[in-house]
Amino acid sequence: MTATSKMPFKFFWANTSRITRNIVMRGSMLKLKTWHRGLLLMLNIRQHLKFIRILSHPQTKQLIVSKPELTYKYLRNYISFNIPARTGLLILISHYSYLQNNFKIDFLENISSSPVPLWGEYIDGISFEIVMDFPHTVDHEGDLCLIFKSDLVSIYRVIFVIADGSSFDLPDDHVMCISSVQGIHGFQKIQQATKSCHDIQPAQLLMAAISGVGAALGFNTIVGIATKSQISQSEKFYFSYDEFFGKYGDLVPQKNFYKIQLPYIESSLDLIHTRHRKRTQKKRAFKNEIRDKVACSIEQYLVRESAHCSVSDT
Repeated sequence: MTATSKMPFKFFWANTSRITRNIVMRGSMLKLKTWHRGLLLMLNIRQHLKFIRILSHPQTKQLIVSKPELTYKYLRNYISFNIPARTGLLILISHYSYLQNNFKIDFLENISSSPVPLWGEYIDGISFEIVMDFPHTVDHEGDLCLIFKSDLVSIYRVIFVIADGSSFDLPDDHVMCISSVQGIHGFQKIQQATKSCHDIQPAQLLMAAISGVGAALGFNTIVGIATKSQISQSEKFYFSYDEFFGKYGDLVPQKNFYKIQLPYIESSLDLIHTRHRKRTQKKRAFKNEIRDKVACSIEQYLVRESAHCSVSDT
């Protein structure tokens, strides 16, 4: 047995021991769902060990040391109520494999300790910025997020994961799957940000940023989880994912997700009333500026050479 094959087993037993202790301390050992998850683990043990092997890479080793439950998150609902555990595991394998193969070796370490700035601007005396962050809890909605901030206060976020297209029966090698769009601060700040940013809601600005990430990575498709399959939907704060994603793409029948093409398809200006065209153009220019700046910022962390910005732009 080689050294590389021993490593997953070392982490497997170490993590299993820690998780087992947590289960015992919580008094969950006799619960049916605990045994059900244990059965799912055994049925997917080969892929599970592959996932641990990927996470034992220097880029992500510290993540499973500090967050051992990361390796088991697919055993609960992950991304969508409509995705089985095995598919969730394959998505996690795809996500972390892609990051390791395409991003510089210190990217995940940097982002797990501090958000990475992608865009920022002062408007009306207020500092607005968009950063990429790593969910600092074992987040079952995804494994990367973009956060919109107003004067350093996080007010909106989009959570996503990078998946093989085959996980959604799509021909793409990779897609970005958006699993959550959430306001995370008071309505007043969101309202003020919308007004200052040319009457564009933070959620739409984050979609412009997501488009920039897709442009930098060369992706053609975004998957948006529909309302019916949302695990992040709150009874207190309702958000219509169908209405939101429906503005960008089309619902895939029987799949409960929206397929969104990149770049986004915009309505022809000829269809916009004459008196609204200038305002529409201004909005689109602002969103395109965010998209291009985010693409440029992301490319600084990629292994390959930049395609969207020169050294002088960064």
